Amino acid sequence: MVLIRECSRKVTMGSRGERDEQSIGETSSARERRYRSLRLEEAQRRNNNNPTGGTYTTAYCVEAMGDDDSQEPLRPFIEAEREFVHLQATGDHDGAVRCLEAVLRAEQATVQQMPDTMLSTLFERLAIGYNTLGMKHLKDNNTEVSCKFFEKAEALTDPANLHMNPESRLVLRAVTYNNMGCFYKSFGKLHTALQYLKKAQKIEERSHGRCQNPAGTHLNLCALLSQMGKHQEALQHAEKALKKLEAQAHSQQPSQPAESVTGSTNSESLICVAYFNMGAEYEHLKKNNDALWHYQRAHESCLQELGEEHPLSKQIQACVDQLQQRAKQKAKPV
Repeated sequence: MVLIRECSRKVTMGSRGERDEQSIGETSSARERRYRSLRLEEAQRRNNNNPTGGTYTTAYCVEAMGDDDSQEPLRPFIEAEREFVHLQATGDHDGAVRCLEAVLRAEQATVQQMPDTMLSTLFERLAIGYNTLGMKHLKDNNTEVSCKFFEKAEALTDPANLHMNPESRLVLRAVTYNNMGCFYKSFGKLHTALQYLKKAQKIEERSHGRCQNPAGTHLNLCALLSQMGKHQEALQHAEKALKKLEAQAHSQQPSQPAESVTGSTNSESLICVAYFNMGAEYEHLKKNNDALWHYQRAHESCLQELGEEHPLSKQIQACVDQLQQRAKQKAKPV
């Protein structure tokens, strides 16, 4: 059995890009300064409260403008994002997405007049919301609804969407492809799943470290390829995941645990999964000594991270016991 890690919607956004374009009635730089003054308050509030549903590190340092009336056209977007954060935090993911969709419909004319990336965080949140709902409905076996939300996320992160910061768009594109890989794998369309996971991997490889968890993609690829019977290739992806996770763990400060694609599982427990998957692939390849060694490392990591009573700890211990029993039987004289 090989574990698969499903992608989550928790991603860290980079700084936004800007373009010097003219908009109706004023320069884009003037409008962006006013918009950013409002975003400063919102960014500080997010950092202080650490809301659920997307971790954003973008900060704004432009001083507040005194003319509140001139900022009024931009307030609906700020309020919609605040409502999105609140609704996500309370678990109302449908309502969170609806509030962003509603403001984009109502303020369509304003959006069209804005410089391309001025509303990037709003579109980023919407893409996160679509992925959140896609995974939620997938877990509830509502595959038709799940597919609809993933398709919306895919359309929103298309290169043609100039409203989103290019770096953030690529991060979310990789998350979406990864989730679509999990979606198609869940009901047996393995080759389609592989195509989406390969797309996610390709984006992550050229992102120069901006994508949050390429190790999770390698673990997904490992599980998928194992199911397809391609155990040597699956083993290679598990090895790549382990290298990335160990490098990440070594670079983390003790007070700053890593965040994985699952949003709640840190790099140490993903290391456990990587060792377990390597053990499973070695077992498929009839290399029982290597399999036993990797299962034991997985069990040690799991005990340290999750404790002896966790189901994963018990599952790995059962694999260790089974291999050890098999080795004893083989060693008995005929």
